Amino acid sequence: MNGNRMIRMAIVVCVAILVIAVSVQAAGLLDGSLFGYAHAEKYTAGDADIGESVCALDIHWENGKVNLEYHSGEKIELRESSSRPISEDMKMRWWLDGDTLRVQYAKSGLHFGWNQEKELTVRIPEGSSFREVNISATSGDLNIPELKADTLNLEVTSGNIRASADAKKVSVSATSGDIAMQTAAGIEAMTVGTTSGNIHVEAKDIRTLKGSSTSGDILLHADQVKTCEAGSTSGTVTIHLSEADQVNIGSTSGAVSVKLEKFSSLKANTTSGGITAELPEHPGFAAQIDTLSGKINYTLALAREGDRYICGDGGADVRLGTTSGDIQLNRAEQ
Repeated sequence: MNGNRMIRMAIVVCVAILVIAVSVQAAGLLDGSLFGYAHAEKYTAGDADIGESVCALDIHWENGKVNLEYHSGEKIELRESSSRPISEDMKMRWWLDGDTLRVQYAKSGLHFGWNQEKELTVRIPEGSSFREVNISATSGDLNIPELKADTLNLEVTSGNIRASADAKKVSVSATSGDIAMQTAAGIEAMTVGTTSGNIHVEAKDIRTLKGSSTSGDILLHADQVKTCEAGSTSGTVTIHLSEADQVNIGSTSGAVSVKLEKFSSLKANTTSGGITAELPEHPGFAAQIDTLSGKINYTLALAREGDRYICGDGGADVRLGTTSGDIQLNRAEQ
């Protein structure tokens, strides 16, 4: 009997502890989170000055801004700051893995009081160029000025990205934040995507440019593009290209506005949004235009041939289609 009573008491105590723990967790008093990464034992805690050769950056941050800055020194400087003291376990970790500098938000393991916001500043010697740069943040903005790298990958969940880059391949994504990008000439491929944020890209010479958003607006402006693709579900899409070969645009309920000064092929389709296209009269294009319940209007000289509209020599290919949106064709000033 005594044994059974002790077992019952032990069960009651365990249940009581579990109920208290759940209640505390629900009240936000116990904030436990598991933050893990490989080779944790090789990382060093806290701020650092790194004088060795670094050819790649790999930064993973959780809560707070990540800023890149340039200075006249010869070392890469890592600095973190917070509005309240940073415990030893919560200090950032860094590891020079060969020529790759890896930075983690905190010590690997289970953390309590995880919601501390910390700002990371990475100061880079002027003129630095990298083989690859990967920077990600869960909740915080990324501010990346004039970064030179062969490959650049930027990713945030609930923050904004503001960056300028001189790279061959660029990939930028945000879930609920906005993206503002500027690029130098010579970009081979650039992909930019958001879920509910807006996208604004200013590019020069770029071979392939892709932009996509679910509910955010897209604005792409470039001098020279080989292939440009843009798509949004409920946001507007605005494209202004000085010179392009192929341009493909799609939108479900958002409007599309495109201005091309010189091009070979344009395809744009919407479901309930309208399409406005500013196109050059010379040398000309042939346009196939389809809309179910929308109107077709144009202010440049077009000759009707069946279901096609011919302008100038008819050399470039244009295909525009909407379900319920209007289509407007205007002359682009060159």
